[in-house]
Amino acid sequence: MRRKISLVLAAAIAAASLAGCGGSKPAAEGTQAESKNQEAGETKETKKAEEAGGGQESGDPIKVVYLVNGNLGDKGFYDSAASGIKMMEEKLGAETKIIEMGRDETSYEGNYLDVSEQDWDMIISGTWSVKELAEEIAAQFPEKKYMFFDGEVDYGVVVDGNMMGVNYFSNQGAFMAGCLAASMLESGDEKIDASKKVLGFVGSMDTANINDFLVGYLEGIRYVDPEIKVMTSYVGSFEDVSKCMEMTTQLYNQGAQIVYAPASQSILGAVTAASNSNKYLIACDQDIYAQLAESDPDLAQVVLSSSLKNVGDSLFTAVEGFVNGTMTTDQNYTMGLDSGAVGLAKNENYEANVPEDIRKEMEEIEAKVISGEIKVGTAFQMSTEEVAALRDEMKP
Repeated sequence: MRRKISLVLAAAIAAASLAGCGGSKPAAEGTQAESKNQEAGETKETKKAEEAGGGQESGDPIKVVYLVNGNLGDKGFYDSAASGIKMMEEKLGAETKIIEMGRDETSYEGNYLDVSEQDWDMIISGTWSVKELAEEIAAQFPEKKYMFFDGEVDYGVVVDGNMMGVNYFSNQGAFMAGCLAASMLESGDEKIDASKKVLGFVGSMDTANINDFLVGYLEGIRYVDPEIKVMTSYVGSFEDVSKCMEMTTQLYNQGAQIVYAPASQSILGAVTAASNSNKYLIACDQDIYAQLAESDPDLAQVVLSSSLKNVGDSLFTAVEGFVNGTMTTDQNYTMGLDSGAVGLAKNENYEANVPEDIRKEMEEIEAKVISGEIKVGTAFQMSTEEVAALRDEMKP
């Protein structure tokens, strides 16, 4: 029986995906946890670096507040960020608070002003939907320290260098997704026709931030087997679940054995299409299997893995770096596989369906990316024409 899209599940995953694929602009270059603004490590004046605040001036535990531009309970992006706040309590002895601002954006400015007038050492918020407001508030309170995650801080606005930017090498996670998909073609799994060396990609929009996933994915596939072909589709929307289901179904019908879906809030359409087609899907940003495992295990079982943004880990790394003085608030940092900020979801479904030799191969490839032996390309260093050429080169 073909499954219809569950409206309840769609709403839950849409909320969880609101800040996910398509929301942020990954840094175009640099190594893991490296500042885009720092060329050769000596471009900042020492005085400015000191003013930017690295390290706690007193021995008191750091006080951290996290402003959620939504509500917890999404089992995704916001809950992941909250887990990082909890980690700060447990490992740094931090005093923390989480403020759920909900969906009424008219209340956001008041919340930012309130915490900025209090004695918090670090005020954290993200993502793209509050970027301008967060920057404006940071500019109004130059004596306070802020962190903005899932995007880059505009230091033309935050001129006093009092806001740290934390972003992600999404292309590295996508590279691992491509390696996994390509390797699984030879796994002998009953859902995969080994005679068809064809994979699929469905993205929400034909934009640089989504094509950064595409470039990483294609390079991962080509790393494993340059003979594999890839069909690419774009939903044309971040939220159209039905259209995403239709386009993903078409990819499977045309021979794609596994589809990778950086499809933002429309991701459930791709999952449903995979279930209807009895094929595997690799999701994006969140562990979609974990979200569906209890509520809809039959639907969940087709989610082979997800390329993750481990937001909580990245926030902990950034605050720990701020406390010990290795990270400052006048820089944008981009985190990747080395810090655990991105990577594949290695859950029970992954363990059950990915053969041990392939899992070992994924670990080896990941180590090569982290060491720099493998350098993953990015759409942010490519022209529109270059991305199109790579996409066309791998078409069936």
